[in-house]
Amino acid sequence: MSLSIGIVTHSTNPRGGVVHGMALAEALCDAGHDATLIAPDATGAGFFRAPRCAVRCIPVRPERDLPVQVERRIGELREALRGAPHDVLHAQDPIGANALADLVREGGLRGFARTVHHLDHFSHPGLAARQARGVTAATALFTVSTLWQGILADEYGRMAPVVGNGVDAVRFSPEPGPCDGTLRARYRLPPEGGLVLSVGGIERRKNTLMLLDAFLALRRERPDLHLVVAGGASLLDHSEYRRLFDRRVRDSGCAGAVTVTGPVADGDMPSFYRQALVLAYPSRTEGFGLCPLEALACGTPVIVPDAAPFTEHLHGPEVLWCAPDRPETLVAALRDALGARARFRAGGPATARRFDWRGVAARHMAAYRRLAALPHVTTPPGPKREYRDHA
Repeated sequence: MSLSIGIVTHSTNPRGGVVHGMALAEALCDAGHDATLIAPDATGAGFFRAPRCAVRCIPVRPERDLPVQVERRIGELREALRGAPHDVLHAQDPIGANALADLVREGGLRGFARTVHHLDHFSHPGLAARQARGVTAATALFTVSTLWQGILADEYGRMAPVVGNGVDAVRFSPEPGPCDGTLRARYRLPPEGGLVLSVGGIERRKNTLMLLDAFLALRRERPDLHLVVAGGASLLDHSEYRRLFDRRVRDSGCAGAVTVTGPVADGDMPSFYRQALVLAYPSRTEGFGLCPLEALACGTPVIVPDAAPFTEHLHGPEVLWCAPDRPETLVAALRDALGARARFRAGGPATARRFDWRGVAARHMAAYRRLAALPHVTTPPGPKREYRDHA
């Protein structure tokens, strides 16, 4: 039986949960379901790419203060989703989950699904409470790795099936694309020399400062190398860490060898992977790590931490390994990557083929059908009020 499924994300930007939600919605449509991708849209520009599914972009007001923004987004989503005509609503983050939890509490929604990609550490009590409620209030819970499955069981007493992630082998492949030849000029990168690529912006959990130090150490041997930090659209404030990064770049005297692009066009990401000598991904915290799969699918060497969740789904020589608290291991892995392109051009796509969005979608269906079979709401929706218990 075909289901109508609303996939709710916190924004239209290419963050991991949004990319996962979009690909999941597309795979559900491919399987014959009616999936709609839903998100607040503060710019009016829509999603970072046009997905192969229905979309619903909810106009929202910009807000710089994060706690205020979170409360406002929860309310805006709640009002927009009240009475939404879907068999299942599925949040990919705490903002969407809190909006749906409000609707359940009002009596206008039977239940909802939530995927936990990872959890952040918040000092602000309101943000911490919203994150916890986004886990505990969900009727059905999913996660993307065994690492986070264990954390959810230990810290929240919740069981969450692992649905994993996939990669689109049509969009991400070793074959040159139309954007490849002009990429360096458009992003003001040097026309010659090797590119060391980092994706996800400058964040503490991405370990960008350690990567910078490793790059600077290796550049003493290979002065032709250039570091590119791509992406970084985020609701969270990483300005303090960014200031540390910028100061270290200035002090190194190598500012001309480092480019921070900010958000990039989605169509350029395969070109960045193909142009790079290596994707360096020494993250301290990840839910799964989508970017390494995309780079592998493009035939690019990848460096990841020798720790979960990466060790759950990547093995032995499929990638290059580092320890995220030992810079010398990242320098060694970068050095090894410079001579590994030929091996990864064949092996990378073969590894990526193990990760299929159709399988990810299929792993949701049993819980979706249980949600769709819940008794219909018989009490009228409650008043339109905000949830203020922890605000």
